[in-house]
Amino acid sequence: MYLKKFIYVNWGNIPHGEFEFGPTNLFSGGNGSGKTTAADAIQTVMTAAHDGLFHFNPGQDESTQRGRGGKQVRTLASYVLGCDDGAYARPESAFGYLAACFVPHPGEDAVAFTAMLAMSAFVEQAGRQKTARMDSIDFYLLPDVSLVLGDLLKEDSGGRYVVPTDQIQKLLRKQYGDARVEKYERKKAYLCRLYGALRGRDDAVSEREAINAARAFSRFMAYKPIKAIDEFVATEVLEPKDIGDAVRDVSSMLKRIHAMEADARKVAEAADRLQQARNSADTFIAHWLELQQLIYAVARRDYDIGQKKYLAEKSRQTDLKTQLEQNLRDSDIARERLEVLQQEINEIQLQKLQVPALRDREQLAREQQQIEAAMVRAMPPLMQDVAGIRQAQANAAQLLTLSKTVPWEGFERPAFKALAARVAERASGEPADIHQLANRDWIDISPLESQLDAAQGLQQLHNDWVAAWHAKGGLQQSLQQALDKQLTQVRQTERQLQARLAEVAQLEAKQVSYPSYVRVALEALRRQLPEADARVLCDHVEVDDPQWQAAIEGYVGGARFGIIVDPDWEAEAIRLIRQLPGRDNRARVIQGSQARKDADRMTLEADSVLGVMSFSHDTARHYMQASYGQVLRVDSADALKQVRRGVTQDAIGAANYALFRCDIDEADLVFGLKARERALKARQAETQQLARELQAQQEQAGALQQLVDLTDGLGLSRYADSLQQLLAQQREHEALSARLARLDVSDFAELEQTANTLQASFNEQKQALAALEEQRIQVEAEQRLVTLNCQKADQQQDEKLGQLEAAEDRLAQLVNLWPDFNADAALEQAEDWAQTRQVAQLNEQQTDIRSGLGRIVRRLDNLVQEHNLAADLADGIVYEPDLASLESDTNFSAICQLQRSLDGLYNRLRNNILATRQSEISGMRESFNNAFVTNLCHAIYQSVKEGEATLEQLNRELEHHRFGADRERFYFGYSWVPEFNEYRQFFKAVIDNPSIGDGESLFDMPLDKKQRQVRDKLMAMLLDADEQRALKELARIADYRNYRRYEIYKEPEGKEPIALSQYGTGSGGQLETPAYIIRSAAITSAFRFNEGRNHLRMVLVDEAFSKMDEHRSKEVIQYLTETLGLQLMFIMPSSKSGPFMDLISNQFVFSKCATEQAIGELRSRVLVDRQVLNQSAIKALMNEHRSTLRHQASLDFLEEMERVTGAG
Repeated sequence: MYLKKFIYVNWGNIPHGEFEFGPTNLFSGGNGSGKTTAADAIQTVMTAAHDGLFHFNPGQDESTQRGRGGKQVRTLASYVLGCDDGAYARPESAFGYLAACFVPHPGEDAVAFTAMLAMSAFVEQAGRQKTARMDSIDFYLLPDVSLVLGDLLKEDSGGRYVVPTDQIQKLLRKQYGDARVEKYERKKAYLCRLYGALRGRDDAVSEREAINAARAFSRFMAYKPIKAIDEFVATEVLEPKDIGDAVRDVSSMLKRIHAMEADARKVAEAADRLQQARNSADTFIAHWLELQQLIYAVARRDYDIGQKKYLAEKSRQTDLKTQLEQNLRDSDIARERLEVLQQEINEIQLQKLQVPALRDREQLAREQQQIEAAMVRAMPPLMQDVAGIRQAQANAAQLLTLSKTVPWEGFERPAFKALAARVAERASGEPADIHQLANRDWIDISPLESQLDAAQGLQQLHNDWVAAWHAKGGLQQSLQQALDKQLTQVRQTERQLQARLAEVAQLEAKQVSYPSYVRVALEALRRQLPEADARVLCDHVEVDDPQWQAAIEGYVGGARFGIIVDPDWEAEAIRLIRQLPGRDNRARVIQGSQARKDADRMTLEADSVLGVMSFSHDTARHYMQASYGQVLRVDSADALKQVRRGVTQDAIGAANYALFRCDIDEADLVFGLKARERALKARQAETQQLARELQAQQEQAGALQQLVDLTDGLGLSRYADSLQQLLAQQREHEALSARLARLDVSDFAELEQTANTLQASFNEQKQALAALEEQRIQVEAEQRLVTLNCQKADQQQDEKLGQLEAAEDRLAQLVNLWPDFNADAALEQAEDWAQTRQVAQLNEQQTDIRSGLGRIVRRLDNLVQEHNLAADLADGIVYEPDLASLESDTNFSAICQLQRSLDGLYNRLRNNILATRQSEISGMRESFNNAFVTNLCHAIYQSVKEGEATLEQLNRELEHHRFGADRERFYFGYSWVPEFNEYRQFFKAVIDNPSIGDGESLFDMPLDKKQRQVRDKLMAMLLDADEQRALKELARIADYRNYRRYEIYKEPEGKEPIALSQYGTGSGGQLETPAYIIRSAAITSAFRFNEGRNHLRMVLVDEAFSKMDEHRSKEVIQYLTETLGLQLMFIMPSSKSGPFMDLISNQFVFSKCATEQAIGELRSRVLVDRQVLNQSAIKALMNEHRSTLRHQASLDFLEEMERVTGAG
């Protein structure tokens, strides 16, 4: 396709008009006359003024468009407004049009068409500074239409005017029909359609083809002097590829990774400080608790020592008892001897008895003594019976009173009520006051004769009362059973209350009361695997919506108490738990790593239960998402039927194709602080209720115990029987006394003397017995002293026991200060210390611990201060150490609270923030790997390969381009630049590594030494703080054109190729001809000359042939026009165009003239002389002129020869 006509309307200072073109066209004129402005219009239509494709005034710098010699930058708006050296021909606003009419070349079957740009621009003024601005630009393609100037320039009564751009579409459609007016708003869409029409197509070509063709056209126009082969190939043959954004992205990504790693290191350092501080707090807590154990151990040891002393006194007491018993045995022997003497005396007495009067007297006296002894022996039991009856009467009255308030089924028995009333009311009277009837020497109970009948009734009533209680199946057995049952309830309630109090203490300390097997497992893990950082799931999960709290926790159930450990320790942790004894090995260890993988593959629905949950531990989030992320929140049971896994607010769940209840008491809620507050309130309410129940049960047990105490001492009475027996003995004693008074024994003196002698011996033996008695008294005195010592030791032991029990209670109560404290285990350990260590050792340990507590607190304070200095304000920890009272409960509680704060913050930093950062860093590293490999390595390496393909393609195209009489052909060669070849090899190694992005990163992939050096060098540049310097260097590395050292070879037909770099100077005019040949090959390739019948056959050249001689320049023009069949338009100053006039079909001579009448702000105008040249006539004229010149030169030569010869 040829450019038949071009229409200019408001373009620079070129007058409105139509330029008709022929095969070879020259724009000539002086400098600044407008010839390049005219050429720029054609370039604008062919490139749509697309960034990177067009270059207004190619004589200017290609990249910056800054004019040489102070020229102002040319822009599309400045052309529309007619700008010339800062002044405007159209100083306010203007509409401008450029239209190119193309027709098919002979042999082509494409449809003629017109491509048009419609533009509007305005002048923006700020102070004295004026700037040309584009207002709009539209692109048109009109198939089978050849526009004329009159379509764009109208005339009415007001004169000629340019059609406004917002009206042109309507006018053209009216003129040519809608189907022939195609409007495009996007430059690329216009270019695709333009080059499609130039290919004879009814549709558009690909964007890549259109851009390549437009760029090739613009490059062919933009003349640049060739300085070196490398520069020529890099700038005019190979396309620059801008991967600056990719470099910046990769650099930015790597810097973000390093910044995140630095941030992660800070977080890790903060976590390490917190861990050290927490460890110090743990050490203080452990030592403080150990101190309490040692206090107990000292108390236990002291008590045991005192007990030994007490037992020694008791042993002495036993020895004295033995001595006393021996004394009593000796006394018994003495008494036996006394009995022998008594026997002898008795024999004398027998003799005396043979005397009737004496015998009777002795017999009556003996009987009288026996009766007196029997009466004395009968008095204590009688008085006990009296006391028992009176006590039973009083207790019965009290029982009747208690029966009104104490609920016991025995009180409801009718027999009890009647009998108790009779006993309490003393229906049979009261027993006699025996004490008033007895004196020291004699007992006279004769006044009781009249009360014998009443005594028998009183005895019978009392014994009936005793039988009612103590008979088999009686009231006492029932009462004891009721008491035992009540005491059992009291003990159960006490245990429940103690457990609830411990749970309340834990909840008040913001801790959860774990199941016992979880607590045991947790203690074992923290003791034996501290590196695992064992935690419980429920401590790191929060349900944000209270209405869903109970339902979600009920659904999760026992899994809430799963144990979280560091992923590297999961297997070791479960092995340790498995070895725990009994049922304490049931705890679960969460698979954190697997949960993370599964969670990453999941997509949560909007109504997932995780939508109302938050987490403070990364593993907790992954586990809950992997395990319960598919559980949906639904409104009702009907909706629940439609989901595989779900839960309602009223705690109905669905799973495993079953519906079930999953409600849970508020007291059992454990997810989150709010849940624990609700659980605390519920547990406190339960505790208060249990306390009330316990008090009621204790009161009931106390009442029942009182009943037992009132009835337990009841026994049968023989009060009446004993009284009757005493009265009979009283009467018999009185009878014997009367008989003695009537006997006469005056005639038996000698027998009395013998009796007296024996009596003297008897008295001696009695003295011996008295000595024994004296000894007994001494022993008893010492025994009393020892007993006193025992009592004193017993009292001391009571005090020590009180101290021991206080220390034991102290240990038991420590759970309220530190809920993790195991009082039973601590007590057992302290007992062992008390048995195996001396008091001095225990005291020394206490001293060591007390001295160490201060050091721990000072270190803890330093660590907290270090943390606060490095941490954000929100993460600061308030702690004021109390060095004056290290052992106080207040200080201990403060450190316990500090430990919880440290542990919570440590967990948030390490297991939440740091884990998230590490995950993000891992993701960023993976993204960096992908970006580095794809955006940088692959892009550069692929560009290098594509550059090679481009040269090979051009070499194939150049095979068809033979030039000159020698039929020269040109082709490219290259060699690798060593520095860039190392980069290429590194990029290839990265691209060829199959493990990159699949568990292996750029930072740890296997590379040889040189490749590692290249990698480190690139990383250093990507991280360079001087971004501009780094990006400049990276841009140099990223430019694939720098990787080769290029060569152009000239190969005359049938001869060896010659490297142009070794041919003459390798630059200047010697390179111009190959450059045009190569450019020609590039443009025929871009215009797809080897595809189809229709192609663009027009090229535009600025500042052409400046370094070639006339002959070579003509050969190039003929090559372009005749050999390649291209329509040529070139720009050349008039002073240099003469030798080429015989080759030109159309000439446009531009001249700039001054005017008296201003055109806008200008005082000049451009005139264009459009000429159609007769090439044959010009050629004949030039031949004639050359012949004349040659003839004149010959004459001049001959004349000079004659002059020289004549002179000789």
